[in-house]
Formats: sequence, structure tokens, C-alpha cells
Amino acid sequence: MYIARVLSVFFALAFVSWTVFGDSIPEHRLHEVVVTAQESRKPTSASLIDSVAMRHLQPSSFTDLLELLPGNVTKDPDMGQVNTITLRQAAGSSVSGDYSTSALGTLFVVDGMPLNNNSELQTSPDANQSGRISIGRGVDMRRLSTDDIEQVEIVRGIPSVEYGELTSGMVKIKRKSGVSRLEARFKADNQSRLLYGGKGFALGRDFVINTSVSWLDAKIDPRNARENYKRLGATLRSDFRYNSEVIEVKWNSALDYSGTFETDNNDPDLTVNKTIDEFSRRDHMLAWSNNLSVRPVESRFFKSAELSAGVTGSSERLSQHKHVASSRVMPLPVSMTPGGNYVGYLPMLYLSDYNVYGKPLTAFAKLVSRFRHTDSRLSLSLNMGCEWNFSKNYGRGEVYDLMRPLVAGNNSRPRPFSDIPALNQLSAFVESDIKCFVGNFTLDFNPGVRLTTPLGMDERYSLSGKAYIDPRANVAIAFPMFDIVCYPVRFELAGGVGRHTKMPVAAYLFPNLLYSDFEQLNYFHNEPRYRTMHVMTYVEDLTNYNLLAAHNIKWEVRGDISYRGNRLSVTYFRENMTDGFRQASSVHRYVYNKYDASGFDPYSVDRAPIVDELPYTETYYQTTRTKVTNGSRTSKSGVEFTFQSKRAPLLRTRLTVTGAWLSTVNSNSDPLWYKPYIVVDGREYQYIGLYDDHDGSRYESFNTNFLFDTDLPTLNLNFSIGIQNMWYTSRQTLYKDGVPTHYISPEGVLHEFLPSDVNDPYLSQLVRTFSSAAFDKTRVPTASTVNFKATKSFWRNRVALALYVNRLFAIMPDYQRYGVTIRRYTSPYFGMELNLRL
Repeated sequence: MYIARVLSVFFALAFVSWTVFGDSIPEHRLHEVVVTAQESRKPTSASLIDSVAMRHLQPSSFTDLLELLPGNVTKDPDMGQVNTITLRQAAGSSVSGDYSTSALGTLFVVDGMPLNNNSELQTSPDANQSGRISIGRGVDMRRLSTDDIEQVEIVRGIPSVEYGELTSGMVKIKRKSGVSRLEARFKADNQSRLLYGGKGFALGRDFVINTSVSWLDAKIDPRNARENYKRLGATLRSDFRYNSEVIEVKWNSALDYSGTFETDNNDPDLTVNKTIDEFSRRDHMLAWSNNLSVRPVESRFFKSAELSAGVTGSSERLSQHKHVASSRVMPLPVSMTPGGNYVGYLPMLYLSDYNVYGKPLTAFAKLVSRFRHTDSRLSLSLNMGCEWNFSKNYGRGEVYDLMRPLVAGNNSRPRPFSDIPALNQLSAFVESDIKCFVGNFTLDFNPGVRLTTPLGMDERYSLSGKAYIDPRANVAIAFPMFDIVCYPVRFELAGGVGRHTKMPVAAYLFPNLLYSDFEQLNYFHNEPRYRTMHVMTYVEDLTNYNLLAAHNIKWEVRGDISYRGNRLSVTYFRENMTDGFRQASSVHRYVYNKYDASGFDPYSVDRAPIVDELPYTETYYQTTRTKVTNGSRTSKSGVEFTFQSKRAPLLRTRLTVTGAWLSTVNSNSDPLWYKPYIVVDGREYQYIGLYDDHDGSRYESFNTNFLFDTDLPTLNLNFSIGIQNMWYTSRQTLYKDGVPTHYISPEGVLHEFLPSDVNDPYLSQLVRTFSSAAFDKTRVPTASTVNFKATKSFWRNRVALALYVNRLFAIMPDYQRYGVTIRRYTSPYFGMELNLRL
């Protein structure tokens, strides 16, 4: 079963030996085509993906491009849920929930305009739709079409201080510009259909217009037309240039529309009692961005000034229609004021109509000045600037009938999004690029610092008036070249270190009030007019005023060697974020009355009972509630490598080998409260323990991807065969002893948990026991797949027909786990497309 992997390594070594030491013709005679990501030549580690590589990949959304990064593998499109980015994450590690800060802290920049979703508030209390909610999860890559992209730079290492609001990395997108033929693309695969058309044309010698429109229709399951995702995009971009003997001016402007339409409806004819469960989301976004660059022609020091500004407005609507069944008699969640309230009874079965209206508005402005001094031994560049970001949601928020909530145990009430304050951030940065030429050595040093502060925050917040300083630096040393077999060898050593900061989003800073209704009197009579429900309502503010920004400390070291058109790059990195955002529990205590209506006779007074006339017993209830804290820890380390050969002259084939060993640790960085939900002496257990355990896991993975791509210009044919080997993945739950350090008694008093408490009949219930097998490492053995892609051009390269098949062949052997045989299956995923350039 290892024959395919052994052969792939054997042929790769043979191919490398041929290309490195075999005869070749001069490189300038070959037509260069690169169909995969290239490692950047900058001091920091980054992957460059151009339009040729994207056309060969045949993506449906930006998500598909991630397979080109070291450590990633090909995955089928998943349009049924939010697609967030993962950088340097071990396979299988969590990127959502309490560990979503990594994706949230990946900055997306399109033509200098950052994608800001800090005021995204569209939510649903329905747990079945949680995968479609993007609050606090970063950019949804399903919304990003790749057809207008000219180049993508994915910075995995230490980005420039010119860019902030990030922890994990940056995605820098440059879209097409300039005069071009009319381009059209028609793609179909197992799930989706995609149409695209675009053209660039000149309105004068210095004025160019680019316009395009695209449409994606994806069926999550081709057999089910009731669940689908659709995307509509249109753009109008202009490029104006003015040149004189004194100054050069460049003005780029773009007007973009993006619409996404998502539905998931059940078939009532296939459910019991013909119940309805319908979900839909309609988002419309309009963005206007501008970039003005001014450069003097003869200035020796001042090089340019750039002003970027833009505004983005969205109209969002989330709708759900659902039959809700209650498991018991529950009070209507209609009380809005704290204290005692008479409420009615929630029906056991009802139809809920739930809507969320959002109107996020974001604005951005950045001014950068660039200076440069150059002499024979030193080149010094200096960049400095400031940036302002604004975001606010002007929507109506949740709109629904309080007497028919979407969830029977609803503990929230509608709140207009427009009542939530705006987020303002002001940043300033300065960075230099120092290049020294000492003998045959070249030193490239990029130190910089960025300062960020939130504006207009309430003084109760710890963030108010706080300034965050992010120092970052990258350095690269190019060593003198030396010859091997009469050919020069180029060697470079690079590294970087930096601090990266991401501010909390609006949903974290301004959460909804929590409404808790406790039944004080539940008098359910056969006669409806005698029924009454009285509750004690607690209204609590779960705002964490001590919430701070999340930080990630990153460093890396990279070696890069080039020889005869072949290049090998190896990077070792470490990252440590100990204050990521997560939902953490806190202890809440409630006191209310239990009224006794056993002696009440409604027929004697012909009315329902009144609590003021009934005897009662005071009771209490302790539980945990969650709020956002800085208690999440994500640590990453690993080795990434990329080898790219030159194209063999006879076969016209290039070999690209990428891969990575990755280790990711996800856990809590603060102690956790936990309450055992058990019944003791006929009543719910009321002790709550505080545990200093690491409630998380360690993940590891190691993979290699061999890509043989062949370009035959005489036949207008390009094809590639990729062999992806995931050598292993593993997961291990971090050890925890289960013994609390402290506990809160039913009286609400904090106590230290003593060793003797283990023998107490009540306190011993707080000790959590785990089997030794719970902390064993689960290791999934190797799996190999073969992917095939091909493109054939006709009619002077104006018509191209392309196809791809993922997992054309797969080797996924069975493995044993606790004596159970685990069998793995997979099936090919294929698609094809037609490209026109008229």
C-alpha cells in the first residue's frame, strides 16, 4: 500500500537529479509558466499566487487557493457553512468557537482596502445554523471570487507594520487592471455552476476602465435543491494616470457590489406532523474605494505620498420560519423589567417567524509617505503613516414576536443594532528598509513599530484610552555566491519577530442583556381563565469591561538556496497567543420565591391566584453563564518547506514539492468554572468548582505534496499530476486531574478545595474522573491521493477547455483504534470549465 508514495519520492529524486545535474538549454529560451504558489523573495515568509496558477487550479472561491500553501491539501468545496482561513494550523485543529481568533486575526486587503467585519452582528439562537454565522470568525471566503484577481500574496510570517488588526497573517489581493480582451468563464463541478465575464478597455491614453460580473450557484447536495448558496458580484474599476515633467499622479477607484443568497429549507412532506424549518440569508454589499498616489519625478529623498480611502455599506437579512416544540410547560419570555412579572404559557407547539436586519457600515482612510536614500553601500527607505478605521451597524436587529421565540428556552430580547456604539480606531506606524552591501554580502533589515488606540470608548472599558504598540522586524542576509559544477549557488538566511494585535469586535464588546425567568408560581388549571404563571426576572449585563485586545508573538527562521533555476526554502516558526477571545463561564446566583397555591380555591373567588396572597419559601439557584474573555490560548510551531525545480527542457515538466510538519495546541489560559448537572437529595446540585486544568488538545500533522506540471506550448496544452501524502495526523487531549482548586458553596461563598474534601459526600461530586485512555494520542496513519488537472487552448489561445479530477486515485488504509477497525473511503471530485478571450 506504500508503493505509490515510494514511487512518488523515487521519481521526484530522479527528476531533481536530472534537472540539477543534467544537460539543459539556456533558461531564457523556455516559456515560463508557474501553476502553483511561489515562495516570496522578501525577508518574511509569504506565498505568491498569480492568475496563471489560479486558472490552472480552477477555483470556485478563495477557499480553494489555500491548498497551494505548505501544509495544506486539496479539499472539496463546502458552501454550506462559513469558510474561514487557516494559516499554519495542524490538520484537524479547531478554528471555530473558542479558537476562532486565529481566523479573525487574519487580515484581508483588496487593492489596499481592508475587509472589515467588526460590526457583523447577524446571528441566530438556533444551534443547527451555527455553521452559517460568521460573528467573530473572520472573513467568509465563500464571498470572494478569484476571477478578477491578478495576484495574491499570503503572508504567513511577520507582515509589515503598515498593516494592523491582525494576529495570524495577511492576505493581500491585487486585482486585474489595464486593457484586456473580453474574458468569459463557464465552470461546472459536482456542486456548483459559475459564470464570469470581464473586460478592460481604454477611454484615453491615461484612463483605463475594468469591469466584470460573476455568478455562482452552488447546491450543497446536488440531490437536494432546498439547500443552496448563491453569489453575485459586479465591479467597475478605473485607473487614471497623469505624468508631467515634475510630478506623476495615479488614481485608482473601484465601485463593487457583492450579493450572497443562502437557503436551507426542509421538506414538510418528509417530517412528522409536516413541520416547517426554513432558513434564508440575503446580504447585499456596496463598496467604494480610492487610492491616490503622488510621486515627484526628480526628488532624491521624498519618493511618494499615498492616500487610500473607502466606505462599505451592507444590507443584511437573516430569516427563519420554524415549528418549535417545547418539552415541558414554560413561561412566555416576554418580561422586559427585572422583578416579579405575570406572564402567560408558551404553547407546546407553535410556528416562529424570526428575522434579523443588519446594516453594517465601515469606513477607512490611510495616508502613507515614502522616502528613500541610496548610495553605493547603503539603501535606506522610510515609510510612515497613519490610519483610521470606523465600523457601526445601523440595522433594526432582531425582529420577532416575543410570544413565539425561535428557541423555547429563550433568554434574550430584541435589541436594535443601531443602539450599539460605533468602533473607531486610530493607528500610526513607521518602518524602515535598510539594505547594506558589505563586500559580497547583502543585509536587508526591516524594523518597524505600529501604535493603535481605540477612540470614543466608554471609560468603564479597560480598552478606553489604551495604546497598543506592535514592534516587528525582519532581516535577510544574502551570502556571497559560490560555484558548483561551474554554476553559481545563491544562499540566503532570513528571520523575523513581531507582536501582532487584534481588537475585539462589536459583538464581544457590547453583548445582549441576559434575561433569566424563574418560575415562582405555576398554576395550571383545567379552566384556562384560572391559569397563571408568575416569574422572577433577572436582567444581567454580561459585558466584560476588562476585555482587552488579543496578541500573538511570532518568530521564524528561514533558509533559502537556489541553484541552476532550482530553489529550496525551509522555514521554522513559532507562535504563541495566550489571550485570544473565548466564551468563558462565570458563576451567577439567583434568589426567588416558590409560592404554594395548594390551598387556593379558584371557584370561591372566581379568579386566578395572586402571589401576594400565597405563602412562599425563599429558594436560590446557582449556575454558570458565559461571557467573552481573553482566556484562549493557541500555540503553533512547525517546519514548512518548498522545493521548486526548473522546467526540464525535454519533458517541459517542473516538479514542485511543498509540505509541512505542524503542531498546534489549543487550550484555555484561565481557570474554568464547572458545575456538575446532577441531582442530589432530590434537588439539582448547587456546588460549582474552579479548575486550573488545560481543557484543550494538541494536534500534529505532516504532509508532502508532489506536483508534476507539464507545459507544451507547441500543443497549447498544460497539465499537472499532484500526489498528496498526509503521512499522519494526531490528536491528544491535554492532561487534567479533575480536582478543583476552589469551589463556591450553595450560600455563594468561595472556599479553597482541601485534600480532605475528596472524602466529603457532597464536595466529592466536584472531582471529575477520567480514564487514562482519555489522554492517549490518537494517530491517524498515512493517506495518499492523486489529483489531475489539464488545460487545452485553441484558436490562438482565445479558447481554453480545462478539467480537473481530485482524488483520481486514493490510498487510505484501514487502521485500528481501541481494537476497532476504522475504514476510510473517498470518491473523486471533478469539474470542468470553458474560458474565452475574445
